[in-house]
Amino acid sequence: MIRKRTIGSRLMVIDMNVDILFAIGILLLFAKVFGEITERLKMGSLIGEVTGGIIAGPLLGIVTPDPFIAELAGFGILFFLFLVGLQTRFEEVKGNIYSSSFLAVMGALLSFLAGFVIGYIVFNDVLIGAVIGMALTATSDVVPIRSLMDIGELNTKIGKMVVAVNLADDVVAILSMSILTTFLSLGAVRVWEISILFFAIIGFFLVILTFGSKVVGRFLTMFQTMRDEYMLLSVPLIVMFIVVYASEHIVLAGVVGAFLAGMAMSKSSITEPVIIPKVKTVGYGFFIPLFFAYSAIAINLGAMNMAMLFVITLLVIGAIAGKYIGVGFFSAYYKFKKEDRRILGISMIPRGEYTIIIGQLALASAVINSSIYTALIFTALITIIITPMALRMVRKKA
Repeated sequence: MIRKRTIGSRLMVIDMNVDILFAIGILLLFAKVFGEITERLKMGSLIGEVTGGIIAGPLLGIVTPDPFIAELAGFGILFFLFLVGLQTRFEEVKGNIYSSSFLAVMGALLSFLAGFVIGYIVFNDVLIGAVIGMALTATSDVVPIRSLMDIGELNTKIGKMVVAVNLADDVVAILSMSILTTFLSLGAVRVWEISILFFAIIGFFLVILTFGSKVVGRFLTMFQTMRDEYMLLSVPLIVMFIVVYASEHIVLAGVVGAFLAGMAMSKSSITEPVIIPKVKTVGYGFFIPLFFAYSAIAINLGAMNMAMLFVITLLVIGAIAGKYIGVGFFSAYYKFKKEDRRILGISMIPRGEYTIIIGQLALASAVINSSIYTALIFTALITIIITPMALRMVRKKA
């Protein structure tokens, strides 16, 4: 993609593959244009960004999957979760720890059962059923929060609850992936190793949000007097990347690390007036729309047939029912009013990062074939698209 070329004896010229630049430009153009259209239609820019990716990729074939663009687009999810963390204070979430953990477990359990039953009945294989169940277990980290932002519910009581349930849901998802990885590599599940991982994750959360928050706050204060105003963008990004690196090395998803890094900085006096506007410019101007547009590139429309449509329909129904009942219905136990229960249940419907990762693990181990993997990707994308639409319908009706 990028290579050096020697001219004469000394002069070195960087020769870049301009096709990649064209593809990135087209993706960004389609994402922003269709995002603006759906925003004007009161549907939220998220749907337009995904739609733009579908049109630029599978429909028109202008942009095709590329490893470099995939890596670049992946920064979008980090920037988005980092921004959410910057706007979320731990004190506002910690009061929901027990209730959010219960709801996350119920949503994950019912989603797993739905996926397992569908997989076992359709493919007549227990292992395939287990993989599909695990793939439907976790909610996307990005979509619910982005959708709540679009309808102005993120900073409400129910918005804080969604964030808390999402955090607990991540722990459940990581444990599911660990169980699957252990089984695929060893042919057995070692309870002791899973238990150690669980406590390592909890410890990482506590360290970042308590001791880490104090250290980061003082660290940021040191740079307030710097003459280079962009230092207050560079330093927070440096902290985010380091925390993401650390989280990945304890088998915690990097997106969770980005979120925690943001939360660790949320108390700083310069976060709201200085850091957030600078990060938003970079994130929403480039990386975030690129991520959502590129997430649709891998769709293979040519592989669609009636059988696959039937399987995808079942998986979408199972994904919706598992989270809506497991989280929305059981939230009545905590005295949420009817509208809030609907918002909470719908917010947990979208699947995304973990569904794709678990699908890739199973595909690489030949537990599932490419058709099942494609069905999982379609399921994730469909739930991503319908969630903001359903939330807006509930909000409008209320």
